[in-house]
Amino acid sequence: MSDSSIVNQSGLEWVQETFGLEPRWTIEPNIESVKNLARKHLQTTDSASCEVDLFAQGGFNKIYRIRAKDDTLLLRVSLPVDPCYKVMSEVATIQLVREKTGMPVPRIFAFDASSENELGFEWILMEMMPGQPLRSRWRKLTMDAKQGLVKFIARYQAQLFRSQFSGIGNIFEHPKHSVSSQSLKLTSCTEIEDDSDFVLGRIVSLSFFWGDHIIQSIPRGPFAHSRDWLHARLTLILNDQERILRTSEDEDDIEDAENAKNLATRLVKLIPHVFPSDEPSPELSIVFHDDLSLRNILVDESGKLTGIIDWECVSALPLWKSCQIPHFLEGRERDKEPLRDDYGTELDDEKAGKEKSEDDLDNEGICDLYWEHLLEYEQTQLRKAFLSEMEKIAPLWVETSKKGALRADFERAVLYCDDGWHVKILKSWLDDLEDGKIRELRRRLIE
Repeated sequence: MSDSSIVNQSGLEWVQETFGLEPRWTIEPNIESVKNLARKHLQTTDSASCEVDLFAQGGFNKIYRIRAKDDTLLLRVSLPVDPCYKVMSEVATIQLVREKTGMPVPRIFAFDASSENELGFEWILMEMMPGQPLRSRWRKLTMDAKQGLVKFIARYQAQLFRSQFSGIGNIFEHPKHSVSSQSLKLTSCTEIEDDSDFVLGRIVSLSFFWGDHIIQSIPRGPFAHSRDWLHARLTLILNDQERILRTSEDEDDIEDAENAKNLATRLVKLIPHVFPSDEPSPELSIVFHDDLSLRNILVDESGKLTGIIDWECVSALPLWKSCQIPHFLEGRERDKEPLRDDYGTELDDEKAGKEKSEDDLDNEGICDLYWEHLLEYEQTQLRKAFLSEMEKIAPLWVETSKKGALRADFERAVLYCDDGWHVKILKSWLDDLEDGKIRELRRRLIE
């Protein structure tokens, strides 16, 4: 159950937008406070140079770049979406990955998982990893360089596969070994191994803290089995739909809620069939970075891996979920390489009314469709390279991935059942499943 019905989320509000709730900052972090924290933990004087600027921001974070003492660091300031637990787990997960693998992850210099500080928010002071996001380098890299990178990613995936845990949840520092002044109320946790500095505790993920989910009284783990984890997620979805049906007068919202409720109810009934209760418990899991995207992989100019970032909300998830193609390789199947001469120019895009943004990449005068098709072709080839490498170095990973395909599809259905966009696809897939026909959902959703 939730550890507390009272959650301090000062500085955060959830705002209803066109496509759902979004988090908003009600208080902006103070730059002078960021400087003071940096000086304190870098042990510099007030007169020493310390430059701070806003480097980036995401859904739950503002990242400040700090230049001081000939060093460049990042201070990641977090909204209290899951107070204390999100930051504590992120720090512990990075430390565990650093210990168990050769994966290049940021060094943590200091952190505070409480908002009871000068800044008024949770924060992590970390190394600024070298390199650029893979997204910005992708079009300049040769296919050989991309294949080499994919093989490196495969090796790290194999290393994580060898570090398995019992149960489903998030990694935390073992209370016995904690050097943090912030106390964690882990009402339930699982020892990872004898004398380990880490434990497996409650889960920290978007579906469990989005909006008012953080205060709902539901199981939060660590979960012994997939069926418990998925049932908790579906309970949150059903609660949301019941609230909409009670309070909304908008016909579209009501229709969407009825569809989502129907899908979620059907999925709940199917859990015992897809995840039988006579299976071994607790279920094995591994750390799974489910957002290993082109933005979160850093490379140098030649395409060599220099860092993997954004470890917030990374959980230890079941093997069938974790043994999947990395996010940056997911896409439509395309076996034939597109030829530039078969496509229009950027002028054609402009005539069609397509607007450019600051985040767009250099199209070299060719229309967007060419680059979209080229990426799909390259992803298709690189998926083969990834699986080939995994077959060599971790064949059990590949076997687990194949055996878990239905369960992975079931989890995708849970993920998308309340988004309103995939109702027909999910209804059709569930109809087949209830009739004993197993169809691939992943491909339907991508297409």
